[in-house]
Amino acid sequence: MPDKQFYAHSREEENSKEYQTIKDHAAGVAELVSKFSYNWCERNFAEAISFLHDIGKYQPTFQKRICGAKVSVPHAICGAKEFAEYNLPDAAAYIISGHHAGLPDKCVLCEHLKEKTEFYGSYKSELTIPACSKKAKPYKNTVSEKGEIAWKEYAFWIRMMFSCLVDADFLDTEAFCSKGKVERGIETDFKKCLKNLKNLVTTLQEKASTKTEIARKVLTEQVLSHTQDDANIYYMNMPTGSGKTLASMNFALERAIHTGKKRIIYVIPYTSIIDQNAKVFKNMFGNDAVLEHHCNFDYESYENESTREKMCRSSENWDSSIIVTTNVQLFESIYGNKTSKLRKLHNIADSIIVFDEVHMLPKGFFQPCLEAIKILTQKYGCEAVFLTATMPDFDEWLEKFKCSGLKTCDLIDDTSCFDAFERCKIENLGEVSDEFVLEKAVSAKNALIVVNKRQTAKELYEKCPIKKYHLSTYMNHFDRDRVISEVKRSIESDEHFCLFSTSLIEAGVDLDFDIVFRELSGLDNLLQTAGRCNRSGRKNADKCITYSFELESHAMKNKNERYSAKDVFDKFENVASPEAIRFYFNKLYEIEQENMEKNDFLYAKAEGMHTDYSRRAEGFDINKIYRSLEEKGISYFNFAGYAKSFKLIDEFNYPLLIIDKRNRAEVEMLFDELKYAVSGRMIRRKLQKYIVSLRHYELEKLMEAGVIQTREGIDCLANENYYNKETGIRFEDNTDYIF
Repeated sequence: MPDKQFYAHSREEENSKEYQTIKDHAAGVAELVSKFSYNWCERNFAEAISFLHDIGKYQPTFQKRICGAKVSVPHAICGAKEFAEYNLPDAAAYIISGHHAGLPDKCVLCEHLKEKTEFYGSYKSELTIPACSKKAKPYKNTVSEKGEIAWKEYAFWIRMMFSCLVDADFLDTEAFCSKGKVERGIETDFKKCLKNLKNLVTTLQEKASTKTEIARKVLTEQVLSHTQDDANIYYMNMPTGSGKTLASMNFALERAIHTGKKRIIYVIPYTSIIDQNAKVFKNMFGNDAVLEHHCNFDYESYENESTREKMCRSSENWDSSIIVTTNVQLFESIYGNKTSKLRKLHNIADSIIVFDEVHMLPKGFFQPCLEAIKILTQKYGCEAVFLTATMPDFDEWLEKFKCSGLKTCDLIDDTSCFDAFERCKIENLGEVSDEFVLEKAVSAKNALIVVNKRQTAKELYEKCPIKKYHLSTYMNHFDRDRVISEVKRSIESDEHFCLFSTSLIEAGVDLDFDIVFRELSGLDNLLQTAGRCNRSGRKNADKCITYSFELESHAMKNKNERYSAKDVFDKFENVASPEAIRFYFNKLYEIEQENMEKNDFLYAKAEGMHTDYSRRAEGFDINKIYRSLEEKGISYFNFAGYAKSFKLIDEFNYPLLIIDKRNRAEVEMLFDELKYAVSGRMIRRKLQKYIVSLRHYELEKLMEAGVIQTREGIDCLANENYYNKETGIRFEDNTDYIF
């Protein structure tokens, strides 16, 4: 290596190495960070963190490592130490110090800043760091003047700038190491997509003849009449079966074209329906035009290797025009602290974000989710579409959670045609016995019975005297898909049968029953289940009934939802009316409000410590915290601690792989591949269809029975007698059962 050259990266050639200088890497990163953050950050700050982020690589030990020595030295903290010298706000210290390990908590950052490092001052002879004025703030118009709101907006801005730096760092390094040969990014022509969608909608509307089909057309026209109306949030309240998916994408495309937005992000709460919605969009726009990103998606489904690799890379930072994803991916990418999650955050800016089934925003994190939507729409050029058949009064709850000041727009002005989608009556049976429900269900041609607990579904199934089916998450995906296919055939054959299920059937499963029973839970659960009653609308609605009921023999579950739903039945004749739905959610949110407030980022403690709500009682002064932003010290942010607590899915579910004679050959082949795989991520996804998720105590029970075997880090059921393909996991031996 030549003298007096300092290198950031090396690349193996045939008989030699090529090197990228720290100076060149810093310049490349600075250009990308400035480009990414142009709308919300002053260029001086963007360039400063870019030039400083790798100055730790000027340390002698790091340069020895670049030469091939097997040594290691931390480098990220060096640039963080320099933030005060250039009048940078403390955001720079958080961003630079965490650009590999993730955004830290305040206490961790302060400890790191005290660490001793080798001499890295040579950077001053190569890099010119732009200084920021003490008076000027680098965050343009994205942070308010004072108080709690400003504190949260500043934390959000730090996350955004962290995202820009991490992505730019990775992209510039990748370009050097691959000689710029890597393909990434999915750019879709919104005008072409809109044309394809309109052609499909026109074809459907030309055939419209029934009351339901005509009403669907009327509602779509209402939605599209607002495409020139500017708002932060658009409410799209449309009944089940009214064409919400196509209408919402139509609206999103129109708005994206009108406003010049970069992306459309379609967010779905259920993994059970994301596949079908993504398939609809891919069929319209092209299989390679939509980025599908969620835990169950298998990129191996793309046969073309180049396309497969491009899609994988694009999912890393959401470099795509149209993205279909989940609440988990979106919000954990906002409130996470790791580079892998936050890297995509800056690409959420300047997007149309459609929240399908928006009433399913997790109640435990309702406040931070709404706050994120507020900040994205007010400060980062986004527009949100709230889409559901059961719309809460979001105007009221945005106000209560200090998210006021947003401009909202109702896309449906006239609800008079909603009755066209009332395909059944809803009646409340009150508290009844198992036998009463079974007798009533068996008397119908076919019936769906949805209950709250997996054990309840299994017990009712076993008591049923006629042809029957069972669905629950005690069954793996393979058997659930098999049962759904068999149920569809029974419906088509007009057979006499009953299906017993948990709530997994409430969304994404296109089945049509004469009579439906739903054990009392939330009103939204009831109305979702009612969507499976006379789903096609071909039968007399007066003869198709959805019954709400409570079982005498079972303990209460989801008490707040059930109490609120009971109040709706007492107060409203039509529990599916918009007024009844608003009443239900207002009642429920009032009960849950205190719990909703507990996951406020304001009260996050450092990683490894429990959240401390007592600060409010102690007179916790957020304005005092905010004033520290004006000082030289480090602001009180616990990014890592909050990220650890911000989990939208139940981490206490444990996967168990079911192996039986039906899949043994396939599973053994996949395990053989897994032994030699570098990461094995794709192979593990192929095994996903045979996985059952259990609670810890359930897994422990099977372990005590000695029927769990661990292979390649995966827990497997080693005894076939503990799994029944019709009802799923058993917790006792069943030697009489034969596959």
